[in-house]
Amino acid sequence: MLNGYLLIILAAIGYGALPIFVKWGYNLGLTMDLMLFSRFLIASSLMVFIHLVSRKKNSKISKSCLMLLTLQGLLFFGCSYSYFLSIKYMSATITNILLYTYPLMVVLMSAMFFKEKISLVKGVTLLIAFFGCLLVVDVVNISGQKISMPGFFYGVLSALFYALYNILGQHLSEKADPFTVSASTSIICLLATMAVYPPTNVFSGHSQSALWIVGLGTAIICTVIPLFSYQKGLALLGASQASILSTMEPAITIVLAGFILGETLTSSQLLGGLLVICGVLLLKLDKLERPYPFKRHLSHKA
Repeated sequence: MLNGYLLIILAAIGYGALPIFVKWGYNLGLTMDLMLFSRFLIASSLMVFIHLVSRKKNSKISKSCLMLLTLQGLLFFGCSYSYFLSIKYMSATITNILLYTYPLMVVLMSAMFFKEKISLVKGVTLLIAFFGCLLVVDVVNISGQKISMPGFFYGVLSALFYALYNILGQHLSEKADPFTVSASTSIICLLATMAVYPPTNVFSGHSQSALWIVGLGTAIICTVIPLFSYQKGLALLGASQASILSTMEPAITIVLAGFILGETLTSSQLLGGLLVICGVLLLKLDKLERPYPFKRHLSHKA
């Protein structure tokens, strides 16, 4: 049981460190296309290597599943693309808090598309988290600092893509093992990055040391390690405890951003971040009693 908790905490640290590496990369002069390319190239290469060494069996993918995996990869690419752009315009801390509003979007989409009723708990939680978001982006300009509107837009867009990614992921979990889904996602993201940014002289004109530090950091520390840690912790603790424990991710980002990047939040923004985290935690606790009906609806369409 203790190992399970430690694994989930390790995964949260890895995911929470991603915006730190990206922001640091921008500060060192690296471009978004280079960071996306290096992240998915290294992560894909490692996963293919692990697949060959482990000689995993039953890894054949049907045509219908392949289409879903491709869509899953494109959704994750859209999330990463928007996320990296948001960090370019705003602090790593605020971007991460905005991304973490994705469970709220899942609830809203379940009501819009699957006609799920929003319970009193979910309704109150949505209001709390929404108010928290207003404080995080300092909408009333309490601090006197202006929040970048492009950064805010891309931050919300990344959360939307991630919400859709999680919805589809629930369906894919019944059709393919987690490693196959993760490896396919990384490969699709690499191909999508190459399509958007053809890798012609992509490594020229940049610091090679910065490239390797950011590339290996985002690929290994923030992708491969947390991916395996979370899946293993999930098996040991169960989905409910693992999901609740992962709520610490935004808090980890706040701490790391403060120590490494020197980013600070105003008291109102800290309060807003706390409200968002509390809102997400309440949603996850409520979900234990009334699971979202995505699997049932998606299975009817498969």
